[in-house]
Amino acid sequence: MFTFATTGCGPKVAPGWQEQEARTERHDTKATPIARGAAPVDLVKLDAAAIDELDDVTVHALLDRAGDDKPAARLALRAARLAHHRGDDAEARALVARAASAADQSEVHAELAALGGELATAPVDPAIVAVLLPLSGRFAAIGSELEVAIELAPAEGTQWKFFDTKGEPEAAALAVEAAAKQGAVAILGPVGARETLAAARAASLRQIPIALLAPADGADPASGVFRVVGSPADEGRAIAQLAHADNFPTVAVFAPRDDIGQEAAEAFIAESKRLGLQVTGIGSYDPTGGDLEPDVKQFLDLVPARNPRLAAHLAKQGAKGWKTFSPDIPYSLLYVPDRYDRAAIVAAFLPYFGVELRTSEFPDTARLQRKHGGHMPQVVQLIGGAGWHHPSLPIRGGAAVQGALIIDVFAGDAGGEVAAGFGAAFLQRTSRAPSSAAAETFDAATLVAKARHDAAGSPDPRAALRAALSRGKLDDGACGPARLDVDGELVRVPTTLEVQGDELIIAP
Repeated sequence: MFTFATTGCGPKVAPGWQEQEARTERHDTKATPIARGAAPVDLVKLDAAAIDELDDVTVHALLDRAGDDKPAARLALRAARLAHHRGDDAEARALVARAASAADQSEVHAELAALGGELATAPVDPAIVAVLLPLSGRFAAIGSELEVAIELAPAEGTQWKFFDTKGEPEAAALAVEAAAKQGAVAILGPVGARETLAAARAASLRQIPIALLAPADGADPASGVFRVVGSPADEGRAIAQLAHADNFPTVAVFAPRDDIGQEAAEAFIAESKRLGLQVTGIGSYDPTGGDLEPDVKQFLDLVPARNPRLAAHLAKQGAKGWKTFSPDIPYSLLYVPDRYDRAAIVAAFLPYFGVELRTSEFPDTARLQRKHGGHMPQVVQLIGGAGWHHPSLPIRGGAAVQGALIIDVFAGDAGGEVAAGFGAAFLQRTSRAPSSAAAETFDAATLVAKARHDAAGSPDPRAALRAALSRGKLDDGACGPARLDVDGELVRVPTTLEVQGDELIIAP
């Protein structure tokens, strides 16, 4: 979560990390529930083969009926296996313990002992924090970058144990299981949305605190699930808050048609409306296509069939009329939530089609009036997010991006002593400057290591670490100060940068 001191953040919907599979759902057991209205099952005649075909709802109903009488132990064994199958080992252990007092316990003793061995929990090692990253597969480059950032963070006695999620939810869930078997006191990661959902559910079932590195809204401190990096939605909300704080009454967004772009755009629109701003332009474009011009024209209402004034101008001026037409622009700030290379292309189209961008502090109003046939056009402030933060943006965007603003959590060397130190260390290790994601991960690892240190010595280290994380705070970091709010999400004030010449400087 990003926030400005003058405004609050809008509501967000968090996923239910403890959504266990309902007992009415089917597993690969070929089980069939007892039909409603069917004759009561004769427990005495219920053999092992029949019990092994029962579904979760039915086996629990029969177990309640049996009490400690035969075949309660075998029913409990079946129920425990189903609980283990869906990842609820705590319930499975309780069911195995219940079977110990059943009349037929001796008949299934060996099977109960074998399952109990699978369910045995390793003693918690208060020094170990498991790190879940995609260290192989198509996202391995991201995983390797974040691994370096974590290794550079102040460990305060923390032993990082790295597990490869391969960028897949199944591998992420298995990594949680492996971390539990090694006695990890907490988990940091993973980074992908699908991995995160699987890992958070698995960790919450095992009551292991998990600090997510996925850039998506959603946390649940009561379940031990925290989010320690920002999201595209955070960025969108922060830009709406900046627009409100800087008195831009009318705003617009032109976003790529992908998950990240749409998440940022929707949050920007919702927060803008909450703050009382007028959202007077909403558009999108295909980020995979080679030609953005049709989508830009659509967004600027430059389709002659729907714009009679444009049609008349082109009829009079011919093809050169595209360069001399003065479009109607109803917004004073335009947000483009994309990466720097495509954003530079979008920005270049705008002045080509007559949109006046704020490229200097004091525009030449007389020149603009002459250029636009005697009327003063709307001058638009262009703004982007972390994707714009790249040293090549001024070169790629040219004059169109001069004066553009960028909201990002990481200001690089200009961000302070910690940021400069991290940047230098990362450069030495990798021969390249760190990304915003690497800087956020460095801070996240610092936050988790600090919480682990504060929880050391507790008789219940996982519960103590969960409590320490819930009040987690960084007085400084590569991305500046940060804290976890009551929802378990990271809150920090982002940096505003401005394009001036060939540099990105911190805006005054």
